[in-house]
Amino acid sequence: MNVPRIVRALVILALLLTMSAGLTLGSLTQPVAARSQGEGEPVQGGVLHLSLGEEPDQLDPARTISLTASDVMQVVYDRLVYIDDEGLPQPWIAESWEISDDGKVITFKIREGMKFHDGTDVDANAVKFTYDRILDPEMAAPYKSFVETLESVEAPDATTAVFTFSEPYAPFFTNSTIIGIVSPAAVEQFGDDFGHNPVGSGPFMFKEWQPGTRIVFERFPDYVNYREDDTNNGPAYVDSLEYNIIGEAATRTAAFESQELDLIDVEFEDVERFSQTPGLTIVSLENSNNINFVEFSDRPPFDNVAFRKAINYAIDRDAIVELTYLGNATVNPCPVPVGNAAFDADLCAEHGYTFDPDRAREMLAEAGLTDGDGNGFVEMDGEELAVTLWTYTGFPEREKAVEIMQADFNEIGLRTDIQSVDFGALQPMLESGETGMDYMRWTLVDQSILSAMFKSPGWTQQTSDPELDALLDVADTTVDPAARLEASHAAMVYILDNAIIAPIASDWINVAAHDYVQNYHWDALNTPRLNDVWLTRE
Repeated sequence: MNVPRIVRALVILALLLTMSAGLTLGSLTQPVAARSQGEGEPVQGGVLHLSLGEEPDQLDPARTISLTASDVMQVVYDRLVYIDDEGLPQPWIAESWEISDDGKVITFKIREGMKFHDGTDVDANAVKFTYDRILDPEMAAPYKSFVETLESVEAPDATTAVFTFSEPYAPFFTNSTIIGIVSPAAVEQFGDDFGHNPVGSGPFMFKEWQPGTRIVFERFPDYVNYREDDTNNGPAYVDSLEYNIIGEAATRTAAFESQELDLIDVEFEDVERFSQTPGLTIVSLENSNNINFVEFSDRPPFDNVAFRKAINYAIDRDAIVELTYLGNATVNPCPVPVGNAAFDADLCAEHGYTFDPDRAREMLAEAGLTDGDGNGFVEMDGEELAVTLWTYTGFPEREKAVEIMQADFNEIGLRTDIQSVDFGALQPMLESGETGMDYMRWTLVDQSILSAMFKSPGWTQQTSDPELDALLDVADTTVDPAARLEASHAAMVYILDNAIIAPIASDWINVAAHDYVQNYHWDALNTPRLNDVWLTRE
């Protein structure tokens, strides 16, 4: 009797039975809207009610790398530049810039007259202060790897910020869109509590944070929007944003259907139903900058390349896309998102992995892991090997995906448990190597996602690979677009050949909006532009 195979079959059957009654995988109505309706003149006023699946750890760009925190910080902080639909940087806080001939110095001219929410000036000193915090070793800023070769920032006067790099750093403009410019006065005022009292110059200013319940922002009445990819160049149309912290997906859905929430990230099982519900619009982004993957710590057996290849071959990616994302994702064998410029389906088909349990078992044997007592599960050092696959809470599709992978791994003879904790608890476990392996999701548009994730010591402090570092250095310092793409591909081949992660899928972004929500859309970096939204509900 093959116990692992029977267990996997039962897991797949259970997931099929829990799908919506009458729903077949091929019958999903695909979302068609790229933005919610925006007809007529914009209307001022109202509260836009949104939800978060988890509570942000904090809202200080020098102290958090959480995607949830990043999503919220988009409304609080302006950036030096934004990226347009052609992938090119455009002026925002920076009015213009010059790049030295050797590519090592970028001199930004900072706009005059911009103000933070506390009334202090947005000037070159604030820009320097923001980036000095990122560079400060004592701060241990999670985003430090996103500025890589940046050595210093100087502000010779209020409108000039000079960035000096040890080597040219090609991703800087794109990566600078992640780092919001903060008020130095507010950081001094609040100290370590700044992350719970954020002050920027964005369209919304912080009002209150009720832990575990909601975070509220109100319109910044003096806001001037210098972005040309938005339709609104002044203060936001809505009076305030209310982010409700609702961990349970069913509770979020119920709140949306009762109009307690105006927008909601759609659970995949609800896409079909909402797309057929009068009064609702599904706004969809398929060419997303998301990537879901399994990553590993630097300890046995996870540090063994043959073991990691076994994991890659064992994963039924098609089943995960169909059963957990209900078709609202793209199987992705690449270590970058499908929306990334470096994505190359042919390259990753050649060097990546497909579902092949027999090959997975061969890789386990090559790793020295065999079934010594004939019970169907492999042993390490004379004892049955038991591993845990971790993920984080608040996202039902992740928990379903790890159930499928648990069954996949059990089938090849790798006894696997699964655990879910909130992201704030998971991150230190990742950095200590305690987890072993986990199911993770990253969102980043630039090719530098490779360096952010993998350049030593890696985002989890678990990577040390000089050969990969050298390849990533070339990609990061190559300014010519074609040559940079070639360098990124070389790094991707190395990552795949060494099974450094197990790429799985790029999920689509689906948002449901009530029809009274007007002009909801994303920018080129998949960021919602909420200052463009207005409400027609009385």
